[in-house]
Amino acid sequence: MSEVNRLLADRYLLGELIGQGGMADVYLAEDKVLRRTVAVKILRSSLTGDPIYIKRFHREASAAAAINHKNIVAIYDVGDEDDLYYIVMEYVKGQTLKELINIRGALHYIEAIDIMKQVVSATATAHEMGIVHRDLKPQNILVTDSGIVKIADFGIASIQSLSQVTQTDTIMGSLHYLAPEIARGEKATPQSDIYALGIVFYELLRGEVPFNGESPVNIALKHMRDSIPSVRAFNPSIPQSVENIIIKATAKNVENRYASALDMLDDIATCLVRTEEEKLTFDVPVEEPTIVAQDTEFFTKTKNEGIVENEVPEPTTTTTRVSRSKTAEPKKKKSKAKLIVVLLALVLLGFGIGYFYYMDANKTYKMPDLVGLSKSDAKKKLEKNGFKGAITYESELSDKYDKNYVISTNPKAGKNMEKDTAIVITVSKGKYDIMSDYTNYTYEAAKKELEDLGYTVTKYEKSDDNVEEGRVIGQSIAPGEKRDPNETNKTITLTVSKGVTIMVPYLYGDTIKSATKTLESAGFKVKTKVLSLPSDANERAKITKDKINIVIRQSLAPYSTVNKRGTTITLYYYDKVPEVETDNTQVTPNQDNNTDNNNNTNNNNSNNNNSNNQNNTTNNT
Repeated sequence: MSEVNRLLADRYLLGELIGQGGMADVYLAEDKVLRRTVAVKILRSSLTGDPIYIKRFHREASAAAAINHKNIVAIYDVGDEDDLYYIVMEYVKGQTLKELINIRGALHYIEAIDIMKQVVSATATAHEMGIVHRDLKPQNILVTDSGIVKIADFGIASIQSLSQVTQTDTIMGSLHYLAPEIARGEKATPQSDIYALGIVFYELLRGEVPFNGESPVNIALKHMRDSIPSVRAFNPSIPQSVENIIIKATAKNVENRYASALDMLDDIATCLVRTEEEKLTFDVPVEEPTIVAQDTEFFTKTKNEGIVENEVPEPTTTTTRVSRSKTAEPKKKKSKAKLIVVLLALVLLGFGIGYFYYMDANKTYKMPDLVGLSKSDAKKKLEKNGFKGAITYESELSDKYDKNYVISTNPKAGKNMEKDTAIVITVSKGKYDIMSDYTNYTYEAAKKELEDLGYTVTKYEKSDDNVEEGRVIGQSIAPGEKRDPNETNKTITLTVSKGVTIMVPYLYGDTIKSATKTLESAGFKVKTKVLSLPSDANERAKITKDKINIVIRQSLAPYSTVNKRGTTITLYYYDKVPEVETDNTQVTPNQDNNTDNNNNTNNNNSNNNNSNNQNNTTNNT
């Protein structure tokens, strides 16, 4: 049900619907009290029937409202009216980070680092206040028109766990950023947010999420067991120190992740000065349990027999005369009997080990090394080794192996395995294309070259003070990135400079000094030129003292526009009052000649009177 034009709480006038999610609808609204534009999120009625949910909603929203950070959408008010639960938030004009990625694809790593600094800084502040987001993803991150990043729904996303959300797109969208421990049903922690931040960083650099699947279960399983693909494999220009941040943030074992968002922020802030790092790796947990043998009693004797437990007595090398007694002989016979038992046990143990080894040898073998072999040769080698299991073939691009040659196997070579164990063989489907760098190309030249390669090119214009209009300043597929030559529907967005647009101000009547200052502050260069005095006496008479050093003309028309800083404008002016010639002398227009002026005035008055009299006579007649 639409709530457009409803006045909420006698204060918020709801306007158009600007967003919808799994939990709520978002309306543009006007705050009638503070006279500002806000966004109002109204919770779905299906989620408001649980009193525990409502209590949690108020608690979480109040906690989120207490967060004060420039990169978190501010919450102004929380309330309910007629079973309508709402949150009044800061209105952010712009787009979501997901929309930006969809438009531009992979971002340059410098731009991605700048975005992540803002996002991680905001997350760290929330964590310090005990608030875990639980649903960090590009859909919940807004980007303003000026490039400021703001996270939405801090403290609100956690409410989803209290009610069943049935929207498939919401589930799938969140699962792409879901930490393995949450997929296993464990409680969300700050490390869960850190995992999501690592996936967001990956998506910014790659233009897509690391794992996709046909079902939520498939995606969740990949997060639990598969390694995050290398972003440097697709774009080698990304420094290893940058990829290491993703590796650490998305470690499967929580203990290997960043201990806090602040630690992650420190690494992001310094990654560009640590570009020579080695690739970060973590120990892979053993897939099969190790069986630890317990202490045996094969060599255990009582202390009364003079032998320390678990220790075999060494034979003596000296001869000693011992007087025999009636008790010595039974003890000797007893020792020999136990020694026979020990030897018999050892024989049986060896036989058992040999038997099981022989039986195991018929069931298990070491996985052979198939990498570099052709697909058919790899299969023959497996059959030669007695392999009886199922083979699944996967294919991916390679920068090393030609088409249909083995890139990797799972299990890896040397792994002990049963002969009927299913294996996966990854074969090459060809070598990558490497994306060129089109920076500083003209848009037309770059577009033609890309279209010849089968790409559909879109244009995104952006002001740039330092690059002339029409030149490429960015591309959605980073230079050096590896691309599938067989890919269909290939698209790329080129960011093109539109230079700058500067309006020429109206300067007529300004002093030369003031006009020069105005133009220079607007990015113009200024030239001044003194005008020649006019030859016409009437025009010369108009150039009075208050017209000196004043802009009379400007080389570019007022309110016209230019697209380049440093454009030159010439200002024209007079630098002196001209001399005015009379019959007997030369005087300036401002010179005091009272006598001549009075005489001229009297003569003029006399002439005017005569003229008026004649006119009156004529009129009377």
